[in-house]
Amino acid sequence: MKEKDEMEFHRKMQEIEGKYEVKTDWGNIVITLDVIPNYAGGKGRPDEILVVKLDFAILGTDVKLSVPVLIEVATKGGWSGDAKVDLEKFCERTISGEQQSYLEIPMIVVGGDSYKKLESKKGQLTARFNITQVPKRVVK
Repeated sequence: MKEKDEMEFHRKMQEIEGKYEVKTDWGNIVITLDVIPNYAGGKGRPDEILVVKLDFAILGTDVKLSVPVLIEVATKGGWSGDAKVDLEKFCERTISGEQQSYLEIPMIVVGGDSYKKLESKKGQLTARFNITQVPKRVVK
């Protein structure tokens, strides 16, 4: 995809960026949508990353969850084109540490006599990618 087209797509994606608060019976959930242009700096695999962050309280502690939504704007082939290769490259780069994955999974440990922020730890895991192809006309 041409850089001009990538920049235009990024501007369109920026329209959904922001913080949204959802009130529930058990507390508030803050949803933050951040759009990251992954084509900048030449990585471009995938073209965009939509980072969805959820902040809420459970069991008396603040929980933060961050999940990337990978967006590849393929010109012709769709999934059968470079998109599959771009997913593999993204996975390789996040495992090697070359690229941030934006995936943060909270863990709550129940035990002891007090609340403590224990640590942040990196680990590797297997993830399932649910891939959907949408027609280009959807983003125009």
